[in-house]
Amino acid sequence: MSRSLQVLIVEDNPADAELLIRELRRAGFFPSLQRVDSEAGFAASLHPDLDIILSDYAMPAFSGLRALEILLESGLEIPFILISGTIGEDLAVAAMKLGAADYLLKDRLARLGPAIHQALEQARLRRDRKQSESALALFRTLVDQSSDTIEVVDPQTARFLDVNENGPDVLGLSRAEYLALRVFDIDPMLTEENWPEVTERIRLAGSVSGESYHRKKNGTLFPIEFNAKWVSLDREYIVTIVRDITGRKQAEERYRRLVDSNAQGVVFRKTNGEITGANDAFLKIVGYSRGDLEAGRLNWMVMTPPDFVGRERRCLEELAANGVCTPYEKECLRKDGTRVPVLVGAAAFEYNPDEGVCFVLDLSERKLLEQQFLRAQRMESIGTLAGGIAHDLNNVLAPIIMALDLLKMKFPDSASQELISLVGTSAHRGADMVRQVLLFARGVEGLRIEVEIGQLIGEIEKIVNETFFKHIEIRSTVPLDLWTVPGDPTQLHQVLLNLCVNARDAMPGGGTLTLSAENLILDAHYAGTNPDVRPGPYVLLQVTDNGSGMPPELIEKIFDPFFTTKEIGNGTGLGLSTTQAIVKSHAGFIQVESKPGTGTKFKIYLPAWTEAPSPAAAELVATMPRGQGELILVVDDEASVREITRQTLEAFGYRVVLAGDGTEAVAVYAARSAEIAVVLTDMTMPVMDGLATIQVLLKINPEVRIIAVSGNLARAVSFGVCSFLHKPFTAEALLITLRQVIETE
Repeated sequence: MSRSLQVLIVEDNPADAELLIRELRRAGFFPSLQRVDSEAGFAASLHPDLDIILSDYAMPAFSGLRALEILLESGLEIPFILISGTIGEDLAVAAMKLGAADYLLKDRLARLGPAIHQALEQARLRRDRKQSESALALFRTLVDQSSDTIEVVDPQTARFLDVNENGPDVLGLSRAEYLALRVFDIDPMLTEENWPEVTERIRLAGSVSGESYHRKKNGTLFPIEFNAKWVSLDREYIVTIVRDITGRKQAEERYRRLVDSNAQGVVFRKTNGEITGANDAFLKIVGYSRGDLEAGRLNWMVMTPPDFVGRERRCLEELAANGVCTPYEKECLRKDGTRVPVLVGAAAFEYNPDEGVCFVLDLSERKLLEQQFLRAQRMESIGTLAGGIAHDLNNVLAPIIMALDLLKMKFPDSASQELISLVGTSAHRGADMVRQVLLFARGVEGLRIEVEIGQLIGEIEKIVNETFFKHIEIRSTVPLDLWTVPGDPTQLHQVLLNLCVNARDAMPGGGTLTLSAENLILDAHYAGTNPDVRPGPYVLLQVTDNGSGMPPELIEKIFDPFFTTKEIGNGTGLGLSTTQAIVKSHAGFIQVESKPGTGTKFKIYLPAWTEAPSPAAAELVATMPRGQGELILVVDDEASVREITRQTLEAFGYRVVLAGDGTEAVAVYAARSAEIAVVLTDMTMPVMDGLATIQVLLKINPEVRIIAVSGNLARAVSFGVCSFLHKPFTAEALLITLRQVIETE
């Protein structure tokens, strides 16, 4: 095959040069020729486009060896073949050592063609090798400058064969230290046992990506992202690119905490309604659990009632057009089928328009306030009506009441006196009822006189015995030293009567109605756990029945005006709302305990009539058990509860250490378990709840003494705790329980 050739001939004899040209053409070359015979001419003729130089060895003013030296000094890599009729073997070898590609004798020019081919091929190989070396050097530079770690691992031994410059720096090692390790030494997820399985998976797949951890020289772990590739060259290798993702994980954690701690519901959803993520606030709004979410049971469109589907379609259209949707109101279906009003703001992700985020605000409270406002307007109308008729009603009742004394004098017999007394009671009760309507509708302030609660209970007991069905038994318990309370006896009478009537209606088949009262000191600790309570002496009234009881969702509504479970015509829904209004107007508060099938207990706390702490309170403090410097770990997510508990315990001789959640409690206990005598933990906390905290503490120390605290008695089940306290609790209850736990072997 013929080929063109740029040839520089260094020859002083034109005839010899012509011989070379003929031999080149005979060998299949089409040479572009230039001939020189001097050192200056040779130096001027050198250029990178030359393919080969053919040089005579001996010339009058110039030599082939000098030409070779000039070529080497120029830095050009052009094949150089020395041609002579007199060169000896020693000189030829020396020329070859200097860099000549070959040497030929003039009487053997038949070798010229093969020699040129060989010289050109050797030059090509040298160029290719240099290019490869340059590429490898560039590659190594790029590898070493990479911010990622690049490792070469022996699949058989799991040892590091090579690593770029960044790898040892990331782990705080020298290169020698790094290459002395095996992958198990820095990756806690890899072991000698699972390494064969891992390598086989990489070999079969070609490459495997994922996340893991690497261990630094100081022992700390940090998260990494890796891509391991199987490479076959002279032998088998695993080449792994490792990236430190600590920053990304921290950003993800900050983002997750931002979402999880958001008071609003946050939902990640697709345009088909699939919910891929949500925070606890949203799950609470719709009544689903995180298990429901992880099982894929939540779907935005399924949770949308039919009458709001059109609004959702408009939102999707806005998202497709603008990427965001104008905030709108709708209702969501809870897990139990009830509806919850919400305000929704939505946005699509720029990188994936088929997915987006929704911010969901529960409007239940606002809607309730709106309803209460409407009810307030309604009550104002009722108040206006009541005020208008009150004057006329009192005018009707006044003559009757005034005539009673005359009738008593005119009809002195016992039968008439009893009848007149009954009429008088009814007339006075009618006047009191007018006052109660005014109290509820207008907030008329009642009297503030010293009230004997025991006397009120006696009156109510008499009314119940005379008017309730005989299959309802009434019992009462009132101590002789019961304190008095400042208040309106008629209003408090109405409170007890309302609660007794409700108890009667809850026992249609009969039962027991119990009225009781007792003196009670509510301390600062109890007040600290209830914003509606002020510390001091109270009289506690209790109205208890063993009737049908109520579920939790009903208890939340019983004090709402006009809410009633009775049939139309059998109740107005004003009884308990009036009762609560009266109790609050007396600076008291009311609590309810009830379960379906077990009856109901109403507890009314009324401040006792005293300006200074009762002597009984001082006696109570004096008899409270004290600590002896024991260290108590108090765990509660409410800062006010932690603080009041700390103050109480320190006031009675204990040392206290605090924790705001289960995770913090475990850390504190692990560090100070030897000196912590008792752990007092709330059961309902974020991050790690009481049950999980107790389980971890028991693993650390099976003998740990724990007092569980809960406002929900249903959670008071035995799982390794020493005792329970019902929240809110008094300082007396806390100190007594704590002392019992400490002293129990």
